[in-house]
Amino acid sequence: MALALMLKVKNVFIFVALLFIAMFCCFSDGELQEQSIAKVLSCFENNRIYSQCNEAYRLNPSGNINIPLQATDSFCSGPCLSETRLVLNCINDMLSNFVFYNKATAQQMRNALDAGCSFSRERGQH
Repeated sequence: MALALMLKVKNVFIFVALLFIAMFCCFSDGELQEQSIAKVLSCFENNRIYSQCNEAYRLNPSGNINIPLQATDSFCSGPCLSETRLVLNCINDMLSNFVFYNKATAQQMRNALDAGCSFSRERGQH
């Protein structure tokens, strides 16, 4: 019962967050592109895209990916990196000027992934 309540609360929180993002993040020529935003938001929940990556390590609409330093190798060499790139492609296909809540663009997120998964001193730092 508590799990069901937690899932409902989580779903309400996600809905409110997505609604807020949809209302304020993406404008084109002064007009809110509601249909495009709804499609972009569906990229994060698409089970054909995110099918194997641990939910805790997934990119979210706020622009956050929370990967602990000790999980960097698992994230970068497992399905999460490729699935996150697929989500970014989906976003770009739906709305090329989408900006995450943290003000990052899809390209900036790609750059951060590339740096964070590189074998340089930046590995695990982004």
